[in-house]
Amino acid sequence: RLSTTLLNAYLGPVLVDYIGDLNKGLDDGGVTTQQRFLMQSNGGVMPFTAAVQGGKTVYTLFSGPAAGAQAGAYLSGDDAVKGIVTLDMGGTSADIAFIQGGEPLEVTEVTVARRPLGVPALDLTTISAGGGSIAWIDRGGFLCVGPQSAGAEPGPACYGKGGQNPAVTDADIALGYLNPKYFLGGSQELDKEASEKALQEKVAAPLGMTIREAAAGIRRIVDLRMADEVKVFGAKRGVDPQDFCLLPFGGAGAVHAASVAEELGITRIFVPPRPGAFSALGLLCTDVVHDYVRSGLRPMELVTPEDAEKVFSELEARGVAELRQEGISPDGARFERELDVRYTGQGYELRVSLEGLGGEGGFKTYDMGAARNRFDDQHAKIHGHAAKDRSVEIVSYRIRLRVSVPKYEPIPTRNVIESPAPAESNKGTRTVYFAADEATETKIYERDKLPFGARLDGPAIV
Repeated sequence: RLSTTLLNAYLGPVLVDYIGDLNKGLDDGGVTTQQRFLMQSNGGVMPFTAAVQGGKTVYTLFSGPAAGAQAGAYLSGDDAVKGIVTLDMGGTSADIAFIQGGEPLEVTEVTVARRPLGVPALDLTTISAGGGSIAWIDRGGFLCVGPQSAGAEPGPACYGKGGQNPAVTDADIALGYLNPKYFLGGSQELDKEASEKALQEKVAAPLGMTIREAAAGIRRIVDLRMADEVKVFGAKRGVDPQDFCLLPFGGAGAVHAASVAEELGITRIFVPPRPGAFSALGLLCTDVVHDYVRSGLRPMELVTPEDAEKVFSELEARGVAELRQEGISPDGARFERELDVRYTGQGYELRVSLEGLGGEGGFKTYDMGAARNRFDDQHAKIHGHAAKDRSVEIVSYRIRLRVSVPKYEPIPTRNVIESPAPAESNKGTRTVYFAADEATETKIYERDKLPFGARLDGPAIV
């Protein structure tokens, strides 16, 4: 609690000033919406007033990656139910999340700058693997990538802003994955010669490689690191990503998706139309969400349905009062109840949903034994075992308040056309090195002109 309070205190003045500037900018720009919202780490949004007046700034710390995962859950349909691995690869890092049963996995505590943060958040892991991750050689003569990043200024060598070190984007340029004359939709031209010079001087020459071999090595390292992180993350969560669909986004996600999927044994990749703006789209794919928690450490067998109902009712009343303060009607509010449960003596707990376990009156007709069984099943799935003969204890009670707001509605696509011919115009082919020693003339397709249902004979770049 102390750590969370400290983080909130550090962040508060910065975010409050930012929200004030943003509010003024929206007013000056003629935006007249009655409600303005911020993304939260839990995948929901909250009104500006909740952060400024309610002191909930700490709830926004992982809002960027959370927005991307939320967009994936909302827009992926059946794939989100079966299972999705999201890969948000930007300039400095790659964020990974799992979606199961239509919802991103969640945790009750995260860590920021080695400080525990006790607020609900989507379950994300981050590694230093982005387009700006710098390639370098360690003292043992081994090629490494990251954690240092070229950032946006000066950026990778190909940006032509003074960067001298080769980055992952430079490797992608040297191998032909990116078109240097059509970067960022044609708004920026990249310097291929600068990329090759940096690769030659900093990697290829010291290691006795060709430029293509150096670039292929950089890609291989960063792709393997992302795939390994997915495997480890999945193993800790009881998830087998082999059966999932890979959803890449961010500025570099789609460029590396095929290699990562191949390493993981994933056979289906779902690339959104605007990968670089996908997290922003997530802001329009969620509801107002408030989380409330109250500690109450006690053996489960000593907690009666009436005891639990009293705690939950008080938390719900608090939520309704805060909604009114924020100018939101509580009439359409939905409440989701959970318990934090653990085996007696454990140092960690699991969130156990009470969905479907209560009667019409909430907890009043509730059987505590059903929650115990659900906890045992959940523990077995995540940790591989369950101690059904051991006593369990309730650590805390949780309420999630959800209020629906208008969301982005995708336009349904009709007219299935299997031929990709409309997308071939003016793009032609490009030499791409899918292997360091083999140049392949590769067809280029324009995504905006690619018909729904089109089938491509690879290798190809969209």
